[in-house]
Amino acid sequence: MTQESAETQPILIEEIGDVTLLKMNRPEKLNAWSAPVANALNEFFQALNSGEYRTRAIVLTGEGRAFCAGGDVSGFPGATAGTPSGPRRRLWRRPHLETYTVQVMRSCDVPIIGAVNGYAVGLGFGVALGTDLRIASDDAIFAVTQTTRGLLADYGLGHFLKENLGPQRALELMLSGRRINAQEALELGLVLKVVPRDALVQEAVDYATQIAKGPPLGMAASKRVVYMNEEAGLSRVVDFTSLTIDSLFVSDDGVEGVRSFMERRDPVFKGS
Repeated sequence: MTQESAETQPILIEEIGDVTLLKMNRPEKLNAWSAPVANALNEFFQALNSGEYRTRAIVLTGEGRAFCAGGDVSGFPGATAGTPSGPRRRLWRRPHLETYTVQVMRSCDVPIIGAVNGYAVGLGFGVALGTDLRIASDDAIFAVTQTTRGLLADYGLGHFLKENLGPQRALELMLSGRRINAQEALELGLVLKVVPRDALVQEAVDYATQIAKGPPLGMAASKRVVYMNEEAGLSRVVDFTSLTIDSLFVSDDGVEGVRSFMERRDPVFKGS
């Protein structure tokens, strides 16, 4: 792959022995989530489960200085000044749960190690918690930014926070939208270890290489038994949030939250 063609790929894939290094590849947007990135990751994980790769462990990280800075707000309602105000309606569409990357990752037979570099906020926080094991760089930042924009913790984030932290701490992060740094994430048990940024990818690859020495069938069964009871809960949460967020996107508060972010000012919410 040439350098020019690599720059246009939504994800970068590098085979390192029995480990595959995946990099979300929108560094100029701090790897803000996009349909091409989601589709490319989903296709990879589905191909992996189909036996097209011989990978025994995966490292997921972001190219550049961020893991994933959330959804790309430039495509949200309210991102442009011409967005109309007042009540709006969207047609109901059934959520296609099989396309949600966090669920595809949880159903993947291979262990996924998240190498969280820099920002993992909003939807990116959910993607990070969707990995099986996490190592963070010392400058990593986590936050539920959706609520500060009049939305809600989507993409499985609300579910993962409750599972990891319990209801009270999960709600504290969701309602406040405050940032937590790498050290607090470590203390909360959201990550296994914190390492210098320059050492992050190598540390994650080395860790994944050790895990890759284990029995593939036993590791797949281990993931299955750990996540077995949460599958229905995660599906219900993703179902609910995917429907609810459509309404919140086009509410006055949703438009105000996104517009204020684009205009770099504090939002004024009215509950409508």
